[in-house]
Amino acid sequence: FEGAIFALMVVAYLLFLARDEKELVSVVDESIKKEPFSWAKSVPLLVGGFALIIVGAHHTIENATAIAATWGVSEWVIGLLLVAFGTSLPELVVSLTAALRGNGDMSIGNIIGSNVANYTVVLGGAAVISPLAVDLGANFYDIAAAMVATVMLVFITANKLYGKSAGLVLLSVTALVVYNAITL
Repeated sequence: FEGAIFALMVVAYLLFLARDEKELVSVVDESIKKEPFSWAKSVPLLVGGFALIIVGAHHTIENATAIAATWGVSEWVIGLLLVAFGTSLPELVVSLTAALRGNGDMSIGNIIGSNVANYTVVLGGAAVISPLAVDLGANFYDIAAAMVATVMLVFITANKLYGKSAGLVLLSVTALVVYNAITL
């Protein structure tokens, strides 16, 4: 049921974006003027990218599991550190590049968009296919930390407080979550 709600949320979000289509199209039109679109170039790159993502994801999961078994570290910690970091690297690169070019709003938009896509499309889709059991008692600390980080991110974004202090506070929350996971 919750997975279906997440799926409906992403549909609602896409409809919201479609409402502002004219504004989005004008931004896209400007970039198209710089480099014309080519199906012959785009389709092979898209198919190749999808294939590499699938192969990379498979190897990431297999090797993360092997590392966990070899080092005697829980798969939860490996997932939290290696897999989560690895899957966030593309967003991190885009966000850092945007921030270094003075596009803080694009950086924040990329981060928020990625997170919204992860919990609506990925988590929602997985839950629709096979229900996910979550032990709220065992995961209370992680859920509370995610809620605190979300509220902080909304506050930081709403007030455009994109500074070092905000980054340090968010990194501190991440460090507390990692510390809690390691000490369990």
